[in-house]
Amino acid sequence: MLNSFNLKIIAIVSMVLDHVYTYIDGPSGNSIPIWFGYLGKIAAPIFFYLIAEGFFNTRDRGKYLSRLVLFGALMFGVDNLLGIENNIFLSLACSVAIMMGLEYVKKGGNKPKGIVFTIIMSIVILFTEASGFGLVMTYIFYFFRDKKLLLSLTYILFSLLQVILSLGQPNFYDQIFLYDYQWMMLFALPFILLYNGKLGLRNKFVKWMFYIFYPLHLTIIVLISRFCF
Repeated sequence: MLNSFNLKIIAIVSMVLDHVYTYIDGPSGNSIPIWFGYLGKIAAPIFFYLIAEGFFNTRDRGKYLSRLVLFGALMFGVDNLLGIENNIFLSLACSVAIMMGLEYVKKGGNKPKGIVFTIIMSIVILFTEASGFGLVMTYIFYFFRDKKLLLSLTYILFSLLQVILSLGQPNFYDQIFLYDYQWMMLFALPFILLYNGKLGLRNKFVKWMFYIFYPLHLTIIVLISRFCF
């Protein structure tokens, strides 16, 4: 079984591999093996799953959202300095906002306002890094949190939708293994199902680890790609 800390480490390693492949000449020069990209596809689903778990377990959802927005703003500046477009914080912030809207409606708040807010944030997330994938994962992990079978079935179907729609097309295998292999996010599911609901290692460093590591590792990788390759 895996706790939250274990999942976070798995997602961070996966994320690093994905960004190494993306920025150190992977897609064009093939100096980095493509399996770095394959393994990288399990990172985002694990992060979205953990953000949903954090949403249900945090004592202060307002602070939880504010923290993500703050680092999203910081990452916006880092992106501009580096000339890249990577800001998972904004996607995760939108995910939390969507769940807040859903909870507001669920608990008998002003339903029209809650629904409108949820719809707006569901549109906003489409313009962030995670786009539609982040939107659908948010809804899957929110509604089926305690229904592992339904969570698994909907997640598998969503992951494989791209493959299903590509069946019969010319260069099918090249398409799904070389150009658009987002469907490999499917392989995050076993890790998610192994989650035991516990935090694991917990201290201030662990609490802030991902927030600091994300901009730091991207800066290092991008600078290495520009000055060493």
